[in-house]
Amino acid sequence: MDHLLDADTDRFRQATAEALAASRAAVQAVKDLPATANFSEVLAAFDGIGRPLNGAGSLVHLFFQVHPEGEMRAGAAEIEQELSRFGTELSLDRGVYDRLAGLDLSAAPDPLARRVVEHALRDFRRAGVDRDEETRQQVASLREQITELGQNFARQISGDVRTVRLESVAELDGLPDDFLAAHPAGDDGSLELTTNPTDYLPVLKFAHDRELRRKLHREFTSRGTPDNLSVLDDLLARRHELAQLLGYDSWADYATEDKMIRTVDRAAGFIDRITELTADRAEQELREYTECLVALEGPDCQLRDYDRLYLTEALRRDKLGFDSRDARAYLPYDRVLAGVFQTIERLYGMTIARRDDLPLWHEDVRAYDLLQDGELQARFFLDMHSRPDKFKHAAMFNLASGLSDGTLAEACLVCNLPRPSADDPGLMDPSEVTTLFHEFGHLLHHLLANKQPWLAVAGIATEWDFVEVPSQLFEEWGRDAGVLATFARHHQTDEAIPRELVERMNQAEGLGRGLGTRLQMFYASVSLEFYRRPPSSFDTTELMVSLKGRFVPFPHEEGTAFQASFGHLDGYTALYYTYMWSLVLAKDCFSRFEGQLMNREVADGWRQAVLAPGGSRDAEDLTTDFLGRESTFDAFEAWLVS
Repeated sequence: MDHLLDADTDRFRQATAEALAASRAAVQAVKDLPATANFSEVLAAFDGIGRPLNGAGSLVHLFFQVHPEGEMRAGAAEIEQELSRFGTELSLDRGVYDRLAGLDLSAAPDPLARRVVEHALRDFRRAGVDRDEETRQQVASLREQITELGQNFARQISGDVRTVRLESVAELDGLPDDFLAAHPAGDDGSLELTTNPTDYLPVLKFAHDRELRRKLHREFTSRGTPDNLSVLDDLLARRHELAQLLGYDSWADYATEDKMIRTVDRAAGFIDRITELTADRAEQELREYTECLVALEGPDCQLRDYDRLYLTEALRRDKLGFDSRDARAYLPYDRVLAGVFQTIERLYGMTIARRDDLPLWHEDVRAYDLLQDGELQARFFLDMHSRPDKFKHAAMFNLASGLSDGTLAEACLVCNLPRPSADDPGLMDPSEVTTLFHEFGHLLHHLLANKQPWLAVAGIATEWDFVEVPSQLFEEWGRDAGVLATFARHHQTDEAIPRELVERMNQAEGLGRGLGTRLQMFYASVSLEFYRRPPSSFDTTELMVSLKGRFVPFPHEEGTAFQASFGHLDGYTALYYTYMWSLVLAKDCFSRFEGQLMNREVADGWRQAVLAPGGSRDAEDLTTDFLGRESTFDAFEAWLVS
């Protein structure tokens, strides 16, 4: 794959076309197997279908989201559609299905081989392979439409960067000095801010000017409108139609069936349970926030979305003596990244080595090898800073799954973090440090599940509502005073971050936790309810506003429609509850580490029990093995009230 990292569009098209042709040939090879082929021979041939695309094929989605050249992004979008069509064709191929269905499962050479075939047969049936030809053609058509709609949805989110014009730098009162230095006024004294995270989050947290916060928030929650509202309507309609065609009441029923949660009713019940657990705390916080706002703005002021982060920071300063701007001084980007690397190396006994010899798609991108005892285990890439038309959030992109035959695991982290320069250390907010650890948790999960014999269970191949557990667990290292002391140093004095500052920072993180959790449950409910109901029965904005009134006390801002830029409605569809579901499990698993974060023995147990197995076992069994018991809500509930 390395030769494609800086490929032009033509070369990239050729390489992916060759990989796709090889996979198509592998499909035929399965069908051409003699009737005497045994279980292992059929499974090996089936597993061979995906191997040519384990690399170049995975790079397609990354380039669609981040490549700096529009021609390549457009080309990647077309290739992604071709790959999606192939995936649909394969999922509906009766010839391949019949070869697997004809196997005697009792003849499997080992439990893992049996699991791979059982899950493949389940996925074939869920795809509709056992339906009549007309139905299969309808399924194929709908899946192609869904792919194109999803691409349009993502494209309009990344491309819709909005601006707010300021008449004077004075409107930025309250913003950190490095932010002011990075936003100089023009000759006429004016300047512009964008809806990119590097502008939006600092302004919402620190700008004293409430009107500025309102205007930028309005632009941020209007991204993708109006076009994406109709795209979203079509996405919901096509997925609902597909689910019903496959015998399900709704897409939410279809999407939850093979997850840990199992049913849409259990997902709704989980959201209700978390909402109830936060009731008292959220009510108390609402009183505190309202009192703070009245003190700042007067008795007639109503609490709004664009006040939440600002008031959180104000209350942290007033109640706990903590100011995020103080912590930022100890968190320059380069030191934080080096600290994450150092933490991984110490925790897992590995080495991270930068590769400067690989051609890459942008000058910001960096490549690294992950080594164990000097032996190459995996490779990863970092694309960490904002630029036009790039993916606007933070995510790990799987590029290749590692296998026991020596196939190298590869992945890329994509973020939008401060960019350091000779004049700017790229100071990070504590929340951005947590985000970085979170994404490296995903990375480690994928890269360390690199020794499985079958592609179907390699890498992050576990249930979807478990994939956030390793990432949310690793966030804890980004909050620990002992860990932070090893790398967080003042960008001017080189003083290590004081332990008492970290303790106040962690106390401060808990402030607003009730309302923050309620906000997450609002997002989860939007995700679930949009896909649980017949699309013709509701207007997305009206339903969103109704759900918001149930979960959070901030009124809807008329004229905005955040769902138009809620990218998870395509990626996660009905499954946004995953984040909180995974957090419950992550807090429970962290109980094994608490007080001994750098304990190599516990870390090795986590690696062997949870990370390395990938999808070779059910996620519930993995956590039970690590914990030595079934998981509980106890640690999560203790965290929620702390």
